[in-house]
Amino acid sequence: MIAKYWTCSCAMVLLLTILAVASDLPSDPSATSNPWKVNVTLDSQIYLPTPRPIPDVFFELNNSTPDMVYRAELGQAKDAMSLEKEAYATTNATPRDTYKITQNPLGPFPKGEDLGFTLRQWIAANGKGTYVEDNENAVLNLTLHNLVPNGTYTLWCSRVTMPPNYREVLTPIGASDGSQNAFIADSGGKGTFDLRFKALPASTNVTWKDYVAMYVTKQAPISTNITWTLIALVYHSNGKTHGATAGDCGKTAHCQLVHLMYSKPIQTFEEWKNATNITATAQTEKKEPGFEGIFASAGLLASACILMSRRR
Repeated sequence: MIAKYWTCSCAMVLLLTILAVASDLPSDPSATSNPWKVNVTLDSQIYLPTPRPIPDVFFELNNSTPDMVYRAELGQAKDAMSLEKEAYATTNATPRDTYKITQNPLGPFPKGEDLGFTLRQWIAANGKGTYVEDNENAVLNLTLHNLVPNGTYTLWCSRVTMPPNYREVLTPIGASDGSQNAFIADSGGKGTFDLRFKALPASTNVTWKDYVAMYVTKQAPISTNITWTLIALVYHSNGKTHGATAGDCGKTAHCQLVHLMYSKPIQTFEEWKNATNITATAQTEKKEPGFEGIFASAGLLASACILMSRRR
């Protein structure tokens, strides 16, 4: 009898302990996940790890074609004379060609309005801040400098799919109607942005090694349809925003700065370059047993106690 009661007492103590621990656990298992915090750095596309042409402002290449303008690349940004060239819009909307896949990706294009700044001034703009993602929501906090004084700006999620299936889709940061993504720079070209919104879609999970093999050295066939997520800052030279759309690229809408988002949990280019495998599980804390496991264990202990009592 003593052994029977001793066994049942131990089982009941264990059961009560388990239930006490369970009462302290969060009801939502996702609440134990770590926020993903990224230090955001916004710069011109020409400064990406794989540089891209400046997409939406244009420059005169020489005096032989005074009515035509061209996109600038990293080489022009390093040339003292090119840096002093005046920036222009185009007369009509000019589709972006991030990966230079069209016949004349850099131009020439019909010259539009003088935008009132030089190449040097355009690429001097920059921004820093944080993007913190937690439980499918995110907070973006930015401080920007050297923008167009008193300029009208909007922030976008740019989803760029690489060739051979190239496309770019812009959606507003925040509300889908574009009611939350605009701000106006001050007279000194400074701007700030702070917003909580639904988390951005993730970039494709691909390692640097595989990316290089498929797209740079081309030693491996393209087996992954890679889509990048970028935070993009667009300047509106006519002072008008267009809600859910950015407007006419090159004519009145000019992408000035971008930040490239890597796959979670990667935060920087160096991390991506050195990672041999990318897995989102690195962002999740070790979780305590869920309620299902706890009550299953409790049930087994109770059953064991009853069986032992009957055998006695």
